[in-house]
Amino acid sequence: NLGLMYDNGQGVAQNYAKAFEWYSKAAAQGDASAQTNLGLMYDNGQGVAQNYAKAFEWYSKAAAQGDASAQTNLGLMY
Repeated sequence: NLGLMYDNGQGVAQNYAKAFEWYSKAAAQGDASAQTNLGLMYDNGQGVAQNYAKAFEWYSKAAAQGDASAQTNLGLMY
């Protein structure tokens, strides 16, 4: 949730680098939503250099856990 707050500028100044940092911590612990959000950041080049391979990697991890948004984004990438 802290990553989302930084991503959207809710209660804090918008800061994609901080959002990426917090998403990364949650994603490393297997959180599918955080993995999807990391995929989005790589897909859109927000807070990181755009990298479709990394986006695909994170979407795939989340999709394997049943995250519908990640599954949709993988479909869009294909």
